[in-house]
Amino acid sequence: MRITVPESLKTEILGKTNNRCCICQTPLVVIHHLDENPSNNAFDNLAPLCPNCHSQAHSSSKMTINLTQSRIRSLRDTWYAYCEKRKDYANVSPNAILKIKTFRNSAGYPQPGWQQTFSAIDPAYATMTVNDIIERVFSTSNRDDIVAYLTAVKHMYTAALREERTLQRFLDVCSAFGVDYDQLL
Repeated sequence: MRITVPESLKTEILGKTNNRCCICQTPLVVIHHLDENPSNNAFDNLAPLCPNCHSQAHSSSKMTINLTQSRIRSLRDTWYAYCEKRKDYANVSPNAILKIKTFRNSAGYPQPGWQQTFSAIDPAYATMTVNDIIERVFSTSNRDDIVAYLTAVKHMYTAALREERTLQRFLDVCSAFGVDYDQLL
């Protein structure tokens, strides 16, 4: 029987891997059960894979190097270590996610909404809470991704950012992520 992976565990895994596949580093991941038991949601049994790598994990061939359980675990752990080391150099303030949540709460309703905007990245975002979306999306140290996500937020709050106080709050959010507002398209 399949037991849904708790959202907090998904967020932790995606945060450890910069929201990327641990095999090919492609964004848009699914959580793979290494032992192929969908009720075993132990942290060490889970690995983020893109749909392509996930498909390869469930197949084998004599002509290729297969994605075995041990190979995926090894690559996942190597990717975890790489991402952790990279975060040390990311210059992201530890309170950056809190700042964007505070901004979101004070800036009013965006057009379009968070679910609609970020479901373009992953359809699962359409059913998530805004705080869960923020936790998952901004749990990356990939600077290009952060710039893209902040650009999306900027466009969502275009009308609100005309107010000086709201603009200043958003500038503080950008600063917390180490991004200059002028870099946003």
